[in-house]
Amino acid sequence: MAVALVLCGGAARARGNDGQEEQATTIRGRVLNSVTKEPISRALVVLQDDNAATFTDDRGQFELKIPEKHHTGEGIVLANAGTGLVEARKPGFLQQRQSPTRLSVPASRTDEQTGATIYLVPEAKIVGHVEVPGSEGDLRIQCELYRRVMNGGRESWSPLRTFMTFVDGEFRFSELQAGTYKLITREQTDPDSTPAQLYAYPPLYYPNATDFSLASPIVVKAGETARVNLTVARQKYYPVKIALANMPVGRGVSLMVYPMGHRSPGWSLGYNTAEDTIQGSLPDGNYTVEASTQGEGEMTGMLNFSVKGEPMEGPTLTLVPDATVSVRVREEFQSGLSNFAAAQTIPENPPPDARRFANVHVNLMAIDELNPSRRNATSQLAEGSAGQELTIPNVRPGRYEVEVTSGVGYAASLQCGGKDLTHEPLVVGLGGAVALIEVVLRDDGAEVDGDLEEGSGGGTPEESRTLYLVPAGETGGPPRSMQAWQGQVTMQQVPPGDYVALAFAQRQDDLAYGTEEARQRLLNKGGKMIHLEPGQKVSVKVKVIGDDRE
Repeated sequence: MAVALVLCGGAARARGNDGQEEQATTIRGRVLNSVTKEPISRALVVLQDDNAATFTDDRGQFELKIPEKHHTGEGIVLANAGTGLVEARKPGFLQQRQSPTRLSVPASRTDEQTGATIYLVPEAKIVGHVEVPGSEGDLRIQCELYRRVMNGGRESWSPLRTFMTFVDGEFRFSELQAGTYKLITREQTDPDSTPAQLYAYPPLYYPNATDFSLASPIVVKAGETARVNLTVARQKYYPVKIALANMPVGRGVSLMVYPMGHRSPGWSLGYNTAEDTIQGSLPDGNYTVEASTQGEGEMTGMLNFSVKGEPMEGPTLTLVPDATVSVRVREEFQSGLSNFAAAQTIPENPPPDARRFANVHVNLMAIDELNPSRRNATSQLAEGSAGQELTIPNVRPGRYEVEVTSGVGYAASLQCGGKDLTHEPLVVGLGGAVALIEVVLRDDGAEVDGDLEEGSGGGTPEESRTLYLVPAGETGGPPRSMQAWQGQVTMQQVPPGDYVALAFAQRQDDLAYGTEEARQRLLNKGGKMIHLEPGQKVSVKVKVIGDDRE
């Protein structure tokens, strides 16, 4: 963690190499454990971009002396202070950087010293053992850790890192942030297999689940260590060969195979470019394989198949073009402004759509437990459009939340085939047609003035905080957020409706809000319920919810 300082005060006179009188600024501070608030001894404290470093004493205190050469009317400018970031490091604590704290002391107060408190977050760890029955101890299993993240207010899981077990079966994931995780093992071939019969260890989802959705979450707090154990099972594997139809020449393909109906990582099949076939080996079971091409004009195919005690060969997976979704925007603006305009500079021999641009985007956010960002899509101006038409190309099969961002106004209505997309997902089938998405934009949104008060943990008024407005009740759409400065912030063009207003000391990249239960938790944290009418101006005062430092 780093703290930014405008280093002033604490001046001590000294002579430089050129014989001229210099001053030295003394920085004093302390390094504390963010959880226990106890001092951290022998932590390395470094002033970045400068040749100044020291260790904390047994009380967590440190002192740095830095020569100064230049002065300004407002403060002393250090000759070698660089970025002015003071960073502390210590094994067993996370090396992460949060929002810097900026301190300033007038130059006239040269009898004072600048101090800083740096909080380090203790690492969390997940350790354990993978048991391989019948193994002589020479088989190592690859473990993979997934971390829970929030995507559009919904829970999803992102791969974090892998660890190959030691020869004794032990594994160790360290330097983890506090959070919720899932642990899996990946496929591993048994070295005692013969050409006539392949044996392998299929994926296992902690503690003993057959698919990812049934795996037990592992929750660890800062400074905690969770110990978990798994036992993998050896199974017979059989050759699998699937023909791939409509594969474009010279294109790459991505494959995913998993137990039928349960998208789960850890399984694998390969692509034989010479034969245009999907090949590999799997144990008995029912499976789904997905294939998708890469590059312009993307295509996708899916196939369900079964392996039953013998080689499986013969079925064909056919690739079909991904969907193209059309969007029509209607602007009902009182201001006379528009998100559609002609380009200011027209190049020689421009393409058909170069004369116009759109400052509005319709974004499709995949509702997918695993790697949703790989399926996200966004709109562009429809080719040759003279009106307010957009198009979203290369939309893969799946379910999507639809979000609208615009330079002017807000999305007052979002419809598709009679469905309200502010409350229902957009469903895109394999190779299927998608009804026209109709968007109505208005510019009579409400204005919210936020007054952010520091919580019991305190804080510096100059620090940047973030105000969130989370939709509640029947109000749809994603949360709106804006950083505040000196505790004040104003949001404009907020869609009418009900919201939970709350502020955080740090930006929340994994804010959970997609359920009524999640919104109630936000209210319990200190959020306030507000109701907004079109054109209304509302002031709200909320206390800042602290981070790990408080």
